[in-house]
Amino acid sequence: MRRWRIARAARDRARDDLTDAEVSAGVTQRLSISARTVLAVTAVLVLVGAGVVVWQAVERTPAYSDQQLVDAASERVELLLTADAGDDGRARAILAGATGEFYDSFAQSAEAYTRFVEEQGSTGDARIDGAALASRDGDRGVVLIAARMSVNAGAVEGRNRQLRLRVVTEPEDGVLKLSGVTFLP
Repeated sequence: MRRWRIARAARDRARDDLTDAEVSAGVTQRLSISARTVLAVTAVLVLVGAGVVVWQAVERTPAYSDQQLVDAASERVELLLTADAGDDGRARAILAGATGEFYDSFAQSAEAYTRFVEEQGSTGDARIDGAALASRDGDRGVVLIAARMSVNAGAVEGRNRQLRLRVVTEPEDGVLKLSGVTFLP
């Protein structure tokens, strides 16, 4: 350790001697204390600026992949379109997977939805035929879904419907939820 300290001290003295010789010969000028301060402050500002740019890039990196947005939308829509008169907790499950405008709209009619499905004795299945991400903004995604729904309501046997939907998914409390649902013609 001691040898390293001695070698570093000798190196620093040699560098200072070289700088003195260059200044004496007029090859270079010695920087004043204020010039050295300006250079040091500039270097620090450049480093801080680079750190801020990297931090913002990390903050903007989406936490969810395109496939996760599509999968979440498909699962939520399948639950929404599947009727089951025997499942009195379905409206709560739909609300648990909802947020924003869709949550507000469905919450107002959840009781009526449950009552209608029970009174009609409705049962049915929904199947997602296809789903694709149309656009995204960070972790908010717009997903287009093609679905097929078959519903048996009381005495009416098996009504099949093809549906196309535009749904918006976005995270809330670390879970991707539906925040908008639009049925397309």
